[in-house]
Amino acid sequence: MKAGAPGETARATTDGTDEALMLAYVNGDALSFDELYGRHRGPLYRYFRRQLPESEANDCFQTLWEKLIERRDRYRPDGSFRSYLFTIAHNVLMDHYRRQGRLGADTEMDPDALVSNEPGPDSSRERAELREILHGLIRALPVHQREAWLLRQETAFSNLEIARVTGTSEEGVKSRLRYARDRLKAGMARYVE
Repeated sequence: MKAGAPGETARATTDGTDEALMLAYVNGDALSFDELYGRHRGPLYRYFRRQLPESEANDCFQTLWEKLIERRDRYRPDGSFRSYLFTIAHNVLMDHYRRQGRLGADTEMDPDALVSNEPGPDSSRERAELREILHGLIRALPVHQREAWLLRQETAFSNLEIARVTGTSEEGVKSRLRYARDRLKAGMARYVE
């Protein structure tokens, strides 16, 4: 994704932190944006993809970067850039759920429908099947539990950072993570000894 104006190739001198790169981008350094995009595209795409069908995840992923570009002049390095970016991602996801009428409409998937129960001939196939079961169980978590779980897994954010990103309390995050862990553990129990 390219965000700069034509002809912008000069590289601003930065200390290499995300915050410094974003400030350089705000000041016209398009290459700094490219660096930020390269650093964060994987975790952000997975954040959306593990919660949404592929086409919806792609739309939300694109919307996130568009919002960052549109609002670049409002950026202030008050906290970590990564928290700032995932806060935008959270807001994009919640807006998407609202538009779809799915916020609060959590439904559970039947884990047995996620994969064949036939034993696999090799361990790599079994690992792939277990990974698909786990991803299905994650997608079946209630929205707020799933989001807290994925933020922890993708970013290693602390409970406080997750609370800031999602606009909830630290205790609320602890609760969401505990319930998510318990549901995932129970869901995987039938497949893993």
